Amino acid sequence: MAKLSIRGVRKSYGQVDILKGIDIELNDGEFLVLLGPSGCGKSTLLNIVAGLTDLSAGEVRIDERVVNDVHPKDRDIAMVFQSYALYPNMSVAKNMEFGLEMRGIARPAREAAVAKAARLLQIEHLLGRKPGELSGGQRQRVAIGRALVREPKVFLFDEPLSNLDAKLRIEMRTEIKKLHQRLGTTIVYVTHDQVEAMTLASRIAIMRNGLVQQLATPAEIYNRPANMYVAAFVGAPAMNFLRGRIAQQEGRLGVTAEVRSGGGGTPRFLPLHDPAPQIGQWVGRDIVLGIRPEAISIAGTVDSTFPATEIDAEIDVIEPTGADTLAYFTMGGTSAVARVRPQDVAAAGGTTRFALDLSRSCLFDPQTEARLN
Repeated sequence: MAKLSIRGVRKSYGQVDILKGIDIELNDGEFLVLLGPSGCGKSTLLNIVAGLTDLSAGEVRIDERVVNDVHPKDRDIAMVFQSYALYPNMSVAKNMEFGLEMRGIARPAREAAVAKAARLLQIEHLLGRKPGELSGGQRQRVAIGRALVREPKVFLFDEPLSNLDAKLRIEMRTEIKKLHQRLGTTIVYVTHDQVEAMTLASRIAIMRNGLVQQLATPAEIYNRPANMYVAAFVGAPAMNFLRGRIAQQEGRLGVTAEVRSGGGGTPRFLPLHDPAPQIGQWVGRDIVLGIRPEAISIAGTVDSTFPATEIDAEIDVIEPTGADTLAYFTMGGTSAVARVRPQDVAAAGGTTRFALDLSRSCLFDPQTEARLN
């Protein structure tokens, strides 16, 4: 295991800035996921840690050792690629031990390392096969096994599950999580899949345009997003946003906003539950109210610790997803979605009373998009 420090890392190609100053401190045994859309710089950052791409400024440290100018093979890292990168003419066992052979490790030690990794990954029965005889999930296990035998200080994963079908992705995700729990190894994992990030990570770095938007635990990122970008990116469906203004009525702080489906009505006062002290400074100022789909229910169907704020809206579309149903409606001229129980909503087209649990809401500055509470 090892600590990993990424300090002030920048990468530019000519006048184009890909990474604009990344600072991440990773403790021994942490599982960090770099999450973001294509082009945000996450794979570039991973390649810089691996030594496959030179940085323009900053430094990378592994166990307090600066590795900026250290060759990839001497960094004591192992990388698992999206494309498996297996040698087609070699058996599974040979693929797994090839790196050790190149490092001059004796045959008995190589065979013992391969046997140990194969047991962990449950691929002992595949050791004599060639990659072409394996399924995608089996090939990914072999690629992980080839990294495991190295016993590196840091594991790097570059979107390793993106080539697998949905069922295999879930299975391999579980295997990777089990592996991390058994070994306690430091891992940096790149993905654009928020479900992978939320289920695997001990911390997530949300990236956008070469910058880290938020670095926190999955729970904190989901419940207390740093800004509107993070709130919209993490969560399926995304957080609902409603524009309004902070107001005070009868000594209570709340948000006045237009909630009618068609718009044009008198703004409603939506009382906030235990708002942060600084929200009082925003009275009379515009804000954005954010609320997750699961904090919106059909009125009268869910018990809430706090009194819910009820609104009437016409359901536009219903999407059954099995355990839940997504009900899409319009709130104040903006499309919104509620995650409700299947038995609570029957069909689209009717006016329905929704209950908003504002104790679970977020408030954002419409100018900076930063969270206020």
